[in-house]
Amino acid sequence: MSGAAGWAVRLLVNGVEPLGTPVLRFAVRASRYACCDTAEIDLAVDRSALGGSDVWFDGRTVARIDLQLQVRRGDDAWTTLFHGLADEVEWQPEAYRATLLCRDYLSLLLDARVQEAWLNRTGAELVSALVEGVGLRADIAFGDGASGMTGQFWQIEHKRFSALAQHRFQTAFDLAFFVAREANADLYADGQTIVGRPVFLATDVDAVVHDVAGAMLARTCRRDLTMDNGVVVHVASWDSRQRSRTEIYYDGRDFSAVAPSGGGPVHHFRVPGRRLDDVKAIALGKYHRIAAHRGDIRLRIPGRVALRPRHFLASGSGVAGWPAALSVDEVISSGSVTGGFVQEVVLRDRSVGRAA
Repeated sequence: MSGAAGWAVRLLVNGVEPLGTPVLRFAVRASRYACCDTAEIDLAVDRSALGGSDVWFDGRTVARIDLQLQVRRGDDAWTTLFHGLADEVEWQPEAYRATLLCRDYLSLLLDARVQEAWLNRTGAELVSALVEGVGLRADIAFGDGASGMTGQFWQIEHKRFSALAQHRFQTAFDLAFFVAREANADLYADGQTIVGRPVFLATDVDAVVHDVAGAMLARTCRRDLTMDNGVVVHVASWDSRQRSRTEIYYDGRDFSAVAPSGGGPVHHFRVPGRRLDDVKAIALGKYHRIAAHRGDIRLRIPGRVALRPRHFLASGSGVAGWPAALSVDEVISSGSVTGGFVQEVVLRDRSVGRAA
């Protein structure tokens, strides 16, 4: 594909570029939310290039197909924009067109049911076991703040809390993202590797910051006025064996044992068997995720292949009251033969209530 912006695109199927099925259009949705990245790819079917052979997606095998959507500009190296698995194909033989619907490799966790019991493991070890159990590579490092055991491992009857009939998780995906959220970490697929890292701030050494000054095609700013009075998170826990109760309120500034007066809406959460330090960490994470939705900025920019969720955009707001660098929450990349390569980017302030 060659668009007005001079981009080219190709599709690799199991690592090889097939003949006879060039890409006409694509739309890739990538986000930092607890969901798979997805791709919709339109192909032309050139029967003359196929030379009488069947198209590669019309086989009768039950194996899922590894796909890599790659783009480049001019003579630059090819860069992978999406790497995942084909879930569904819609083929129109008379129109010589096909559409592929794809998800990234997190989909293997989503399709895996939880039946095992994992005992005496940290959160990172538990997620690594889930990932390796579906045949993927694990690169999980939640940081020192999440190095403790996950679950009620100090009680003698802890095994019954981990049995299939006693937990609320239906899939490995549910369990992995629950553990990542408890650790205030991001979990995402990088090809066939599942990566877990603490949530970055723009000022962190490993943070990736892009500057889009002068490159914006359109911009929309949104604020949630119902959250102007602030946000309060309440987290309560109990230990039925010790007959003790722990609860904490957090308003973005201070922890307290009672609800702050004059604050905004209170969001309640209950977590069993947690100590005070754990409850505080959970309250912090809940607050940050909720407060980030006070507003967002949506940009339309020329395509940047290096831009990913969890990166940051400098000069992305240019609006009074917004930080200079905002977190990239979602990137929707689209390209076509006639339209070139553009991206819709959703930005949020994920430093709310945090010290930089």
